[in-house]
Amino acid sequence: MNQFRFDTHERHIPYVLTAIIGGIIGALMMILAVKFTGLGPALLGSAAPVEPPPLPTQPIRVEQPPAPSRSLSLNQYEQATINVVKKVSPSVVMITTSTVVEDFDFYTGPEVRNIQGLGSGVIYRKDGYLLTNNHVISGIKGAGAADQILVVLGDGNSYPAKVVGADPQTDLAVLKIDHTNLPVPQWANSDRVEEGQAAIAIGNPLAENLKNTVTVGVVSAKGRMVKVNNDLVMRNMIQTDASINIGNSGGPLLDSKGNIIGINTLIVANSQGIGLAIPSNTAKAVAEQLISKGYVSRPGLGIGYYILNSENIAALEYRLRRKLPVENGILIVRVIKNAPAHLAGLLPGDIIVKINDQLIGTGDFREVVGKYKIGTILKLEYYRGSELKQTTVTIGEMKP
Repeated sequence: MNQFRFDTHERHIPYVLTAIIGGIIGALMMILAVKFTGLGPALLGSAAPVEPPPLPTQPIRVEQPPAPSRSLSLNQYEQATINVVKKVSPSVVMITTSTVVEDFDFYTGPEVRNIQGLGSGVIYRKDGYLLTNNHVISGIKGAGAADQILVVLGDGNSYPAKVVGADPQTDLAVLKIDHTNLPVPQWANSDRVEEGQAAIAIGNPLAENLKNTVTVGVVSAKGRMVKVNNDLVMRNMIQTDASINIGNSGGPLLDSKGNIIGINTLIVANSQGIGLAIPSNTAKAVAEQLISKGYVSRPGLGIGYYILNSENIAALEYRLRRKLPVENGILIVRVIKNAPAHLAGLLPGDIIVKINDQLIGTGDFREVVGKYKIGTILKLEYYRGSELKQTTVTIGEMKP
């Protein structure tokens, strides 16, 4: 629970002294101000006598106060934002998690702690399916799901949730609660999202008492690639300057019509106004697989590998105790038994340099293979030692 503290420190200066000091400071500020504008000497000099103005001979006309300015009313942008909030807020949920952790202290012995978590989510189907981030519902250090997951709907009612499926690679998860006739938001086509268009985030930042906080901004950029850690690289992310904080994760990023364009997921540490969301098209595709199969299947060859580049080749050569024949490629370090690579005759130590006559650069091999459908036959060129070889491999389904 975050605590907010007001600064109550006061300086007890007598009111007369305060007024005197204020007057002196005010005079000094006036002197400085008029001096900088070139009016100082005229205002500070003695005033010459001035003849009183003649009395008017015509009746004095009293001006009527102007009519209230239209600028004080809600503009179209503000009204659109309000409409979005009213439309979508009932579909945004708060997710709380609880995980029991057993620690051992040398002096006090075993200790049991209950670790609490907080995040956001969005209703995906009216029959109780919800979409959120995998890291929202994960246990400590991502080891499975939390012990207890509770979903709080927009009406304040809470329901226990079970995990239908989770996909760490996209950081998405689907939950199920025992409830029907839930309000379902509309989804936009994220391929049509434009940089500069409005972006509205709804979620539960920092604490339960900040439920359904609304922030607005724009889509700052598309197609961002972010390395979260050594095992996770997230691609094609939507960048926004709509404020996203801890607890917003899993909530929707919306356009000005209230359609979901992304799922809020990341913020860049030590930065202002850099939040990242998973595109809606990716989120929907993953959600459908998690609901139907409980996991996301992907095309792959069944290998573990290193990406060779100019920055790491020296370290890898030292580790392998041999000179590598190329500087760029995919160095195989593990082959799964009976996987496509194993059936094609590939071995640990082989270096893949071409796929279908296309050179492998320094990008992620998973992304390259992911462009092809399961069952596609690929032609590979690879080095075994210093000898360049060729083979064909049929892309298989890689399960988590």
